[in-house]
Amino acid sequence: MRTFRALLLAAAVAGAAIAPAAAQGATILDRQLVPTRVAAYDDVVMWSHLDPATGQYRLVKSENGGAPSDVRVAERDRPFDIDPGASRSCRAFAVFTRDGDVYRLDVASEAETRVAALGSATDRDPTTQGGRIAFLRATGGRDELRLATPDGSRVLVSKPAIVSAELGTRHIAYVEGSDGIGYGEQLVHIRNLQTGRDRVVYRAQSGGMNLARVTKPSYSARIDSYTWARTNSGSGQGNRLVRYQIPGALFLTGQGSPGWTSAAWAGYRLGAVTTSDSCTDDDGSSCEVALTGPVRFTRGIS
Repeated sequence: MRTFRALLLAAAVAGAAIAPAAAQGATILDRQLVPTRVAAYDDVVMWSHLDPATGQYRLVKSENGGAPSDVRVAERDRPFDIDPGASRSCRAFAVFTRDGDVYRLDVASEAETRVAALGSATDRDPTTQGGRIAFLRATGGRDELRLATPDGSRVLVSKPAIVSAELGTRHIAYVEGSDGIGYGEQLVHIRNLQTGRDRVVYRAQSGGMNLARVTKPSYSARIDSYTWARTNSGSGQGNRLVRYQIPGALFLTGQGSPGWTSAAWAGYRLGAVTTSDSCTDDDGSSCEVALTGPVRFTRGIS
């Protein structure tokens, strides 16, 4: 794994970066029969729930750890590629695609608006922050990471495989899939939106029978950081939450789980929201959407 020299932060910032206690037990928000995907920004958590009556997915939200509620948007035949963030005025908004078009959702009012300047049959996985929107588009056998402009969009990055992306205030993080030993590797990039400086800050490298993966990074404006889950299937080692703080290029890690297939950071009190593709428990079959509660982070990549 490629590492970079980390600068020490001021004591106040470093102290705020480490939660005071380990999780006291997960809070289960939802159980369902099939895998789903989760997303979060601050205290807003969103995910998709399969409706057995229709065979379609409903969009669901929980705010401040409260009871889940259905979002008043049309169901779809696969999990929503939802991503919550904030407007320029810090109002909570989210973005998702429907039939190749990008939609913007006011989280409070649940009013949705189609972004007219965007739209392609292969557009997917939009992300929003500070009123901006970025998304992925498949074209010519490659994946393009695009940033929306007033009259369309422009290409930020073109790669053979881009797994996911997350906008921040001044940067964008994206996960690149790459060939490597065994099952290959996934690389987390941080790109400066103003300068275009793009660097790999983290590698999840598979080897032999071990499958290493990272979940979609999630952004926190409060500490200008990205958090993702690193999983290892096979070795049972190296499962962790990874946080990369932009100021000081500082890494922090917390306890993870090999079963997580989707994860996002929901704040210090709620911790991470997670789900897995292992839908079995003592009561039959269910995939859980759960909040970890406070997570203890330690400095460095252990």
